[in-house]
Amino acid sequence: DITMLTLDGSDAGSATFNHDIILGNDSFVRFGDAGEKITGDGTDLTVNSSNDLHLTATTDINIPANVGLTFGDDGEKIEGDGTDLTISGNDIILDAADNVIIDSDVGTIFKDGGTHFATLSSSSGISITCNTSNGDVLLRGNDNGSFITALTLDISAAGAATFNNAITSGAVITSG
Repeated sequence: DITMLTLDGSDAGSATFNHDIILGNDSFVRFGDAGEKITGDGTDLTVNSSNDLHLTATTDINIPANVGLTFGDDGEKIEGDGTDLTISGNDIILDAADNVIIDSDVGTIFKDGGTHFATLSSSSGISITCNTSNGDVLLRGNDNGSFITALTLDISAAGAATFNNAITSGAVITSG
């Protein structure tokens, strides 16, 4: 004889099973109303909630390496490989009620289409590095509805500066 199921009347009828609970396809475990259930089809496990779904843990919630957290149809994804974290989507919006802080020990790298084109670092203050061979550094802005290039630093000419308009200074300007 074995005890397969114990119902505890002193604990509001909690059930303790002696072994696994196996449900067939199209079966589900329901909580509260029909909108709260867990279903499995042999491939995917689906957790449904008619309202918010809360994860409560006293330690970390771990997702294995190379398994992503996706939103919608996988067009937006957060995934890590144990070393690097990748956040992907059409647009990634960081919206904070206070500061957005980017903290790196070696600098912040900017890429376009996978090509490294610029780096910000704290070398002797702030260092802006153009990583494109002979690529210019442009300071652009909106002048009364029209985008203009106010300053061009020509890297192929050892950093020659070209201003779009007059240079105004309260001090004497010298050239070398």
